[in-house]
This record gives sequence, structure tokens and C-alpha cells, in this order.
Amino acid sequence: MRRKSLYTLIIGGLLCCSCTDWLDVNHNPNYALEETVTKDLLLSFVENDMNADRTTYHGLQNMCQHLTKSGTVSGTYVFLTGLLAPQNSDSYWSSRYARIMNLRSITAKAVEEEDAGYEGIAGVLTVINFRELVDIFGDVPYTEAALGNDYLAPKYDKGEDIYANLIQDIDKAIAKLDEAIANPTYSVGTLKKADIFCKGDLKQWRRYAYSIKLSLLMRISNVQDVSAQVASIQDKGLDLNEIIKGNPGYYKADEKMNHVYEYWGWTYLDYESTYHKQVVPTSQLVDALRDNNDPRLRVYIDPRTSLADDKNGRTDYKKHGLDKEYYIGVPYGQLFPADGPNASKIGLGILAKSSSKVDGPQEDIYIMSGSLAGFYLAEAALRGMIDGGDAKAKDYYEKAVTAAMKMYERALKDDGYPLAGVRAPISGSVEEAAMQFLTQENKAVNWDLMTTTEEKLCAIQTQKWISLFMIDPLEAWSEQRRTDYPVLKVSHSQAKGQKLIIRFPYPNTERNLNPNNFKEIDIYESLIFWDQKNEERETVSDYL
Repeated sequence: MRRKSLYTLIIGGLLCCSCTDWLDVNHNPNYALEETVTKDLLLSFVENDMNADRTTYHGLQNMCQHLTKSGTVSGTYVFLTGLLAPQNSDSYWSSRYARIMNLRSITAKAVEEEDAGYEGIAGVLTVINFRELVDIFGDVPYTEAALGNDYLAPKYDKGEDIYANLIQDIDKAIAKLDEAIANPTYSVGTLKKADIFCKGDLKQWRRYAYSIKLSLLMRISNVQDVSAQVASIQDKGLDLNEIIKGNPGYYKADEKMNHVYEYWGWTYLDYESTYHKQVVPTSQLVDALRDNNDPRLRVYIDPRTSLADDKNGRTDYKKHGLDKEYYIGVPYGQLFPADGPNASKIGLGILAKSSSKVDGPQEDIYIMSGSLAGFYLAEAALRGMIDGGDAKAKDYYEKAVTAAMKMYERALKDDGYPLAGVRAPISGSVEEAAMQFLTQENKAVNWDLMTTTEEKLCAIQTQKWISLFMIDPLEAWSEQRRTDYPVLKVSHSQAKGQKLIIRFPYPNTERNLNPNNFKEIDIYESLIFWDQKNEERETVSDYL
């Protein structure tokens, strides 16, 4: 039997090869056929798959140091120990190439039907998936990827070349969206229902596309001068308080709920999920919220349910002045963390957007917020890439922080949280709470107290990193690698050296199916092209 490549298969997707005879015993009549499946169905599938994929992989949550293992599980996670092997990367690779294959099918159907709107949307989503592949793996198949049986062993393109092409690709996608928007006879029709992200709003898709272009440009800004390009689009992306959301119609039933809520929180019967028990917020994240009086602490983090030290003697909170503190994270990668009741967990507020386990399962998943674009523009102004200097950078920074808080307005004001020790809700508006946070006597967050560019860049990137919790861990990890802020330390359980992991190894499937192009790489030394350094670091401190 002829070997098939991952680039010609739809892994976990909708399409399969068609047969001329529907009675052929080799054909499953329940499979969708490429020539008959609609672009509406394909788009819904791809967007929903991106929803499910975005936050439900431990590796990326560990790499950005938002989450670590809890004391309820034994052993270690390979993403914490640094003992990553090719087989650990398979799903991160195959899921994205499967989506790209489906997106190219949407594009082909859109071109055939002269549907510029669908062609533009498919183009934007294709760019996102290729960008993620480069950000995880570096050099990957691009020009010969997902092109059928003629390219069973596609070559690897350089990451910098792929990024250059992606910037052109996003411009082409924007041009197609412009074409559809300018066409008075264009009808979004079934797109309103098929499009999980923007509900057929092509103008919002255009703003989303420009924000993706901004992220591409800023990612390469340390290795290439893109100031003119950033300046030309600074007012074209998402509004600061705008959010791209995903919701195919979630409701409270098994495997029908919001993916983030169900995976990291609770089952449809309100039992604690496996991963809510096994994975917990890091001390890096909890400390950044608690020690800086961040009102989102009550949203992001649930307080520990016991103020005692761990019964197995794995903590000494009193030594660190934390014996009366409800909000305590687990040091990143700690081999033997505190038992479940003695450490904080992922917050109900961020998973449910309130204290309600009735409404939470059907809430939207956040895909991208205008606050992220605001943080990028704050950095651009600070570095002189756009006009306005320090004053403009401060303005973007403060507005981005406020917008990031505003995403959880209901949770910030909700007084119905069931656990003891929960911080009080904000008493006024989110804007007032944000300004109180930003003007406190604390140079970690108060722009006017910062005296160096590095302090300001650290503040921008740290707030960006916080804002991406449970939204986009890959973006958080990529930006931390690019800027080296916030300053992260090496995992407790890391088995090799004193450097952070900076990329994933190529997957085992590539070793087997594309051996002539497969590469062995060093996950500590082989930098992604936009990453300039990976210095040795201290090990995370603990509570022992």
C-alpha cells in the first residue's frame, strides 16, 4: 500500500478521498467527501478545532510558565523536565497541518465560486496556523506543504522566509476582504452561522487580519526594521476593547461546553475536572497578581482551601510570610508540590467569566483581544517605531491594561464566589479599578515611577503575559522568548542545564514519513529566527 504523508491527509478532519462507486467496501459512507462538503461546514470545523486546540495543550501552558503540575499527581511532565522527545510534538504539528489542508480546500472552493469573503477569511486563518508552526518549530514545510500526493516529502523552508511570505499572504487576505466589503451585492448568507469567530462580520475580520499582521511585524522587529510597516497599520487593527470570540453554540452537556471551561474546570455534572486537579497556576503568575494588588487575582486564581502547610512537609509558608495567605501558586516545575487544598487553583472567574457554573459552560472562548494590539503598539511607541514617544507608549500601555481587565468585568464585580478567602469584588467601574492599579506606589506597574526603557518594556510585556492567561499560551511563550520579559527562571525539575526551552523538537511522524528533511535540533540552543538570545537563568525559588 502506498505510504501517505501527513500533508495529504486530514488528521482528525472532515475530508477523505472519494471513490467512484459508493458501494466500494473501502469507502465509509459516513465520511465527508471533498467534492461535496461545503465551505461553510469546513470553516466551522476549522474554527472550532482552533478553539479546542488553543488552550488545551499542557506543553504551551507549561512553556509560558502559566501552569505547572499540582501535588495530586506523581511523576513529572516532560515539558517541565525538558526531556522533550519527538513523539511529544506530534499533535502540535499534525493538528495545524490538518487545518491548513482544510483551509486550502475552503480557498479552492471560494475561488471557484468567486467568493472573496470566504477566500479572505481562509487566508487569515492559514496565516495564523503557519505562524504558529514557525513559532513552535522554526523551519517547517511551507511552499510544498498540504499540496497533495505530488509532495509526500515536503522540503523545510526557513522561518524568516515563511514570515516574509506570511506578511504578503495576510495582505492578500485583507485585499480579498476589502473586495467583498466593497461589493454591494456580496451576501454573507450562511457565513453568519458558519463563522464561529466573527459571525460573518467582514469588517471585523479585516481588523482581526490587521492585528495578526501587527503581531507578525512585531515578532520580527528585533531582527528587521519594520517601523514603517507598523506605522502604516497602527490604527487599522482591533479596537482596544474589541474581542474576537469563538462560540459554535456551547451548552451544558458532556463535550458540548466551552472547551476551556470543560477541560480546565468542571464537568457538566459540576465535578472538578481531572486537569483542574492536576495542573495549577505557577507562583510566577500568582505572585505577579497578588504582590502588585492586581484586581484580576480573584478572577484568575481560586484561593487555597486550607491555610495549613502541606501535611507531607513539602512547604513552609510561614518562613516566607505566607502562612495566612490564601493565594499561593506552585513553583514552576516543582517535583513535589503542596497537596491540592494547600495551593491555589485555576480561577472559576476566568473559566466561567463569573461565579456561575450554569452560565460558564456556554460562555464564549476569547481568541484575540484588542488589548494585545494595544500592548504591541505601546512597545512600538516606546521603541520609536511609531510617533508619540513615551507619552504615547504610556497611553497605549494604560489603555491596554484597562481593556485587558475589562474582559472580565462581570467576574471582577461578582460577589457570588463560593470559596473562603476570595478577594473582594471591585466597588466601582473597571476603569476606576484599573487606574487605581496603575497609579499605586509601585514601579512594577506605575509608568510614572519607571525610570528606564527596560523597566517600561518589562511592564508592557509582563502585563501582556498576564492578559494572555487562558487565552493564548503560545503567544505568551513566543513574546516572552522574543523580549525575555517577564524574566522567567528554569524549572525545578529541569534535567539539563540552566536555560529555558526555546522550541519543540520536530515530531516523530516527520522522522518516519519525511526522513530526508527531518532534523535533529537542540531545544535549548537552536533559536527561532526572531529570538536573539537564551541566557542561563536561576532556578525557580520554592516554599520549602
